[in-house]
Amino acid sequence: MGKVIAREFIWLFVGLIAAIPLGIVFLWFFGTTNEIINLPEIRKNYIFWLYLIGYLTSFVGIYIIRFVSMALKTLTAPEEEYEEE
Repeated sequence: MGKVIAREFIWLFVGLIAAIPLGIVFLWFFGTTNEIINLPEIRKNYIFWLYLIGYLTSFVGIYIIRFVSMALKTLTAPEEEYEEE
């Protein structure tokens, strides 16, 4: 049981770290980058919330992909054959 918890803990950190650049890519799709200077405060706030939405969406997407790949691995694994005695 401890091995499963440790693996999930590592995947949590991997997902959190991998979502950082994906959140920036999410902003890039909307055309908001750091090259924009002298923005009003409300626009900076909008960009922050947009980044946060992209970050959380990326994190959830990483976990969904992980669970789907784990399910496919489980379903395609060969079944153990038991010998009858």
